[in-house]
Amino acid sequence: MSRFLAGTRHVVWLIVRICLGVVLIARGWRRWQITGLNYQEAYLRRTETPYPDWVALGATILEIGGGFLLIIGAATPVVAGVLLVEQALIIAWTKWYRGLYLNGEWGDGWEYTVITICVCLLLLVYGAGKVSVDQLFRGHKPHEDPYGYD
Repeated sequence: MSRFLAGTRHVVWLIVRICLGVVLIARGWRRWQITGLNYQEAYLRRTETPYPDWVALGATILEIGGGFLLIIGAATPVVAGVLLVEQALIIAWTKWYRGLYLNGEWGDGWEYTVITICVCLLLLVYGAGKVSVDQLFRGHKPHEDPYGYD
């Protein structure tokens, strides 16, 4: 059973990266092309987020570019770390008062954001897995982790 799990672990990391990357690209694309950056900037101004114009642009670029990098598995720990910080700031600046879950009075809660933080934390700690661009640039290790995390 452990051999099977070790063999499938890297495919699971690939699926996780692809799913998170697609969601991030979709959210960034929506912000950029559908609702527009002006809408995002106005929202950030209402929540008193510092530098709302820069934050809106930076978040959009991070989500589209970071999503693409996650899908191919390039610079995964770096992208995951930056996204983790972004998501924590989203909770702190715009969502904390809303509560954990969706409610009609305040809009969406921060449940999605917490899950994104957890996935980013896993990618930050364990990396992209063997099915990734990151793996191409790693040197050969004389000893592999028996659990298949390296």
